[in-house]
Amino acid sequence: MNKITLAIPFYNTSRYFKEATELALKSDFVQEIVVSDDCSTEEESNNLNNIVSELDSDKIKVYRNEKNLGGFRNKYTAVGHATSEWVYLLDSDNNPAEDTLSIIESIENPNPDLCYVPQTLKLHKVGEDSWEINYNFRYEEIGIDEAQDALLKKTKHFDWLLNTGNFVFNREKYLERLSGGYANLDEPVYACSIAFSYHWLNNGGRYKVVPGMSYYHRLRNDSYWNSCGSNSDLSARYYHERIINLK
Repeated sequence: MNKITLAIPFYNTSRYFKEATELALKSDFVQEIVVSDDCSTEEESNNLNNIVSELDSDKIKVYRNEKNLGGFRNKYTAVGHATSEWVYLLDSDNNPAEDTLSIIESIENPNPDLCYVPQTLKLHKVGEDSWEINYNFRYEEIGIDEAQDALLKKTKHFDWLLNTGNFVFNREKYLERLSGGYANLDEPVYACSIAFSYHWLNNGGRYKVVPGMSYYHRLRNDSYWNSCGSNSDLSARYYHERIINLK
């Protein structure tokens, strides 16, 4: 795979920013790091800008939304700022495992219709033991039929794939396939990753789990999912049903 953009949707998470970008700043494979600040508080925006100044890297480009768009639309906006053909979309409170960038780089002849998925989530929460979730699905690739099969059979950890994100994909295909969801302001996109999954699958996209690709997934009480309260769970159920009913 050629050089990529690391796209980070940001909202009041400055304390995690250095960790999220550390490996990308050292990697020649990452051409740029684009950050879409979803109208964070003045303090958080200042913190972010101070950290970027301290890191002193031409790779980092920070954009600030004029108003808060929410997680789904801010991710779309972040990808829109990217200039590379391929994008690694990373939540601002997560960070890739040490060998993940080299694993992504080793993907040969990447298929624009595939969204490349980390095989392992290294879950961690302050003050608690860490543990891992591994995707060992039997599917070579996951399209509509496979996603429906997994959901109906309640395949272990498949809901994590739909709900966590941090994927690698072709920029133009992403913007094209998710444009309808971005434009429709009536969509309940609180569960932004599964909303992505619905639109990606519905418009011809598929998933492929990449062996060895992994990232650290931080569990926190003030995450975007938790801040949306019951709306997150309701939104997730809504998109689960929409995926099951796709034809």
